[in-house]
Amino acid sequence: MKNKYKYLIMLIAIITFARCSDDIINIEPQDQLLFSTTLTSLEGLEGAIYGVYERGRFVYSENDYCLYKLFYTDEVKAGTNIVDQTVWNQMATFSNFDADNTGVLAIWNGYYTGLSRANAIISNIDNAPAGDRKNTVLGEAYFFRAYFHINLVEYWDNIVLADKEFSDPEETVTLTDKSEVYDLIVSDLQKAIELLPEASNVTSRGRVSKGVARHLLSLTYMDLGNWTDAADMAVKVINDPAYKLAPINEVFSTQHQENSEIIFSWQFSKDEYDNLNGGKQRTSMQICPLYDRVNGVKRSFAQGGRPWARLSVTEYYWTLFENKDLRLNAWHKRFWIYDIDSAGVDELPDGVNIGDTVTAENMTETAGLGVRVIEPTTTKYWEDGSLGRTVDEAEGYRNIIQYRLSQSYLIAAEAYLRAGNTAAGQPYLDAVRERAGVDPIALNEQNILEEQSRELGHEGHRYAMLKRLGILISSVQANSPAIGANMLPQHVRWPIPNEFLNLTKVPQNEGY
Repeated sequence: MKNKYKYLIMLIAIITFARCSDDIINIEPQDQLLFSTTLTSLEGLEGAIYGVYERGRFVYSENDYCLYKLFYTDEVKAGTNIVDQTVWNQMATFSNFDADNTGVLAIWNGYYTGLSRANAIISNIDNAPAGDRKNTVLGEAYFFRAYFHINLVEYWDNIVLADKEFSDPEETVTLTDKSEVYDLIVSDLQKAIELLPEASNVTSRGRVSKGVARHLLSLTYMDLGNWTDAADMAVKVINDPAYKLAPINEVFSTQHQENSEIIFSWQFSKDEYDNLNGGKQRTSMQICPLYDRVNGVKRSFAQGGRPWARLSVTEYYWTLFENKDLRLNAWHKRFWIYDIDSAGVDELPDGVNIGDTVTAENMTETAGLGVRVIEPTTTKYWEDGSLGRTVDEAEGYRNIIQYRLSQSYLIAAEAYLRAGNTAAGQPYLDAVRERAGVDPIALNEQNILEEQSRELGHEGHRYAMLKRLGILISSVQANSPAIGANMLPQHVRWPIPNEFLNLTKVPQNEGY
């Protein structure tokens, strides 16, 4: 077997499937007996799809890159303690960043493993009898094949198309033209829409439905500049009776994790062997400053839980909001409050009382970081103790929202704008702002760019938009200058991991 083929098999075809029961089976393609046994029944295929979901969810469970989709945008800067995680620091700031970064390798490998799992299901789907259950599992496999491909092409541009199981040992591995990758993404999502159940017929926002596939297809059409189809698809999601905009204070509440605005979320729980959910996420503490180093401020869920301070929010981001914007206080922590006075342990500074706001002028802190320990931040990933997390734990169990309805409104608004039909797009922008309690603004490119940040900031969608508009580097340099100073032209895409490159001999992305 040729080295490059052998590597690809090891990389993208080592499959972990979860059966409908709680036991986990590790399946390697070389073990054809076990492999064929698992995928020869409807129940086996339905169990196998959980392994595909897991490859979408895994990134949020990893300390080194759980929030990689927030890196290098105009919304974030380096946190005070970013250097505590070398891999994260390299990826997020381009400091000593290269093709040997283990986070880049893990994400590349993880998504290709997901593609292998999806392809295995597609290849063996005829082992299941016709019916809704077969359609659902096949639709999920097509959706995730599109999802993994779009995540790969978004960050690397040049990737290997994985549209089948790799079984020929003489097959040559080559990079695929980006247009061909997008052709497959569109085709797979169209098939998924035909096969999947309606959103109103799925039991959880963590399960893929027609609505989820339509939403991802609208994003794909935006990447392709197919404005009319993007608008049409986004409007179909908006008009889906399963969805509606939720009250501002419910959108990210741990008490409303299945609210009507959520199109799809990655599910987590303390039960590690719950097939759809299961496991920890490591996002909750990453964008929380070291507030508990302030004398007189105790660590609590109300104040932010355990803080890690790996990322911070840029000053630019805060300039986008009007004071009356309901999102400003509902989705952010802007001030810390003195809440403890423990003699010899956590004493209040002189001149302040319990309930006072911490300020640069009245605080005494132990970290030596000054005002950075009370930087305002997003609370979209925070959680309370209701899901089983303790205040000192560095992991959490809240779900991570991947797609929500307000994004569909903004897609429709922008797509209509770019198609030359501003009048059709304006109501969708107005609806988002009305829910936020702010006045309408004209639909134009600058306003939609700023509204996207106000509404979807720190949710993992900014990088893709800035890159699509061709302003990624300029916007980071202008609004997150410390990171922007490290950005070079090649940084609009990631390097192909050297481990893959050395064995397959595909060409490296330019500049690495």
